[in-house]
Amino acid sequence: MNFRRRKRSIHHAEAHADEAPSKIRVMEHPMVPQGHAPVVQTPAELAELVEHLRSAGTFAYDTEFIGEENFHPRICLVQVATAERVAIIDPTQTPDLSGIWSAVCDERLVTLVHAGGQDVNAAQRAAGTLARNVVDTQVGAALMGMPWPASLANTVESLTGHRLSKGHTFTDWDARPLTASQISYAADDVRYLPLVWQRMHERLAELGRVDWARHECELEIKSSESFDPESQVRRACRGMNLRPRVMTILRELVVLRYELARTKDVPPRTLLADAPLLDVARAKPESVRELEDIRGLPRPVVQESGEAIIECIARAKELPIDRDRIWTPPDENADDRMKIDALWSILNMRCIGMHLAPTMVLTRQQLSRWYLARQKDPAARLFEDGDWRHAAIGVWLDSFMAGKERLELEWGPQGPQSAG
Repeated sequence: MNFRRRKRSIHHAEAHADEAPSKIRVMEHPMVPQGHAPVVQTPAELAELVEHLRSAGTFAYDTEFIGEENFHPRICLVQVATAERVAIIDPTQTPDLSGIWSAVCDERLVTLVHAGGQDVNAAQRAAGTLARNVVDTQVGAALMGMPWPASLANTVESLTGHRLSKGHTFTDWDARPLTASQISYAADDVRYLPLVWQRMHERLAELGRVDWARHECELEIKSSESFDPESQVRRACRGMNLRPRVMTILRELVVLRYELARTKDVPPRTLLADAPLLDVARAKPESVRELEDIRGLPRPVVQESGEAIIECIARAKELPIDRDRIWTPPDENADDRMKIDALWSILNMRCIGMHLAPTMVLTRQQLSRWYLARQKDPAARLFEDGDWRHAAIGVWLDSFMAGKERLELEWGPQGPQSAG
């Protein structure tokens, strides 16, 4: 049994042992649906629910899935809510979820999620089209001063004052029958989002950031749908400063692992974990025999895909090294590092003073790359003109670097407040 699956089963058994009847605690508010969430049992009930979502125009959406056994996570539950109703959809009872997928991807409807990239991707794959009107409240929270990324529990509590019960995130969602606490936890993932978005929208409107939120949500959904080799390389490197040629080989191996995993319908890191993949990139074997000597490399992978791995490494050795890739650490000297660190602190203070989560705006590595590029090209831009970050920070930063702006801060009840 898969290690994560075994761990999930143990956690499930501990969490639901001797479970008492659930007494749900729901915040009383006209936009928060009350009571237990019904589990949809028939196609007719599902069709009626979808019609309700469409008539409401705005609805919250989430899924519970098992992600450690298949290339794409296997959906075990779907949760939806409007200001009037909350419901659980069980795919084992109503396997045809085309109505839900269509609603999520319907640009005439507003779909509310929280950190919902994988959830929306499931709908997009099933519907065969992009979801174009999704609002991610995690994004909205960062644009009104909460940390990035903020949890659902913290977002709900910050905007409603209600504290969610401890949940069962890592549990056997495909086990049947569902327990009362599983249903309650799943329902709370969507129950409060209509109220959260109403209050969040009001605050974002006051700050003039509704369009920023919409634009960033669209980017988040697009980025979550696409495979990003660079992020996988950064994860596999574990912060080590590897040689550029090793990084190039590792990137090509990451891409190969992704394709092999998709063919075999398993998660990429289940097929081949990061540590042995990194060992392969550093060893640069030239034959399957040499590949077999690498410790920790699964024998079935060597037997079934050894030749493909060796061919991949050979191709990667001939590729030009692209030092501008984001996974290549910027070459800072001591003086650069001191000044970049100072500028990074200044930008963090500026963002916090503006009620923006700094890490959503940019990373220190992005700042470093821009700073070093600016030494060669004073006109180098940190953000594109169409990016909300340029309006939020970029314009001010350009003026600040030119000596035309200054930063003044004062500490108020909510922390630092930007005064210039």
